[in-house]
Amino acid sequence: MKKILTALAVAALLGSGSFAMAQDAGVSVETPAVDAAVGVDASYDSLTSALSGSTSVDLAKVTEQSQVTIVLLSSLTGEAGAFDKAFAANAEGNTTLHGNVSGNAAIKAKLEAEGHTADDVVAVKSNADGSVMVYVDDRG
Repeated sequence: MKKILTALAVAALLGSGSFAMAQDAGVSVETPAVDAAVGVDASYDSLTSALSGSTSVDLAKVTEQSQVTIVLLSSLTGEAGAFDKAFAANAEGNTTLHGNVSGNAAIKAKLEAEGHTADDVVAVKSNADGSVMVYVDDRG
């Protein structure tokens, strides 16, 4: 039993030593982009749900350090019909949303960096971890 524990301890030390040497050698590990949107429910159903609460999202808390994920409508699954109807019926809310997005420097900069404007935004959803998903209509 002692041999097994000793072998495990040596293996753990050697494994961590290799990692440290790789760091010292300037080797980096590629990580997914912040905007990879891992775990995002990328469907029109989730977008339609987010639409109803978009105007009440507190964007004042979104800063340059916040994770802002741009979700393009062209990447969503499902049927767009129900969303399009709900969006068209929410003209006043859309105007409020566009004003709120325009007033947030971090989101506005992120949109502009990807070639979009606040007027392209159709919904915003905040997550429990403080990150924000910004849905952009790129369907043309």
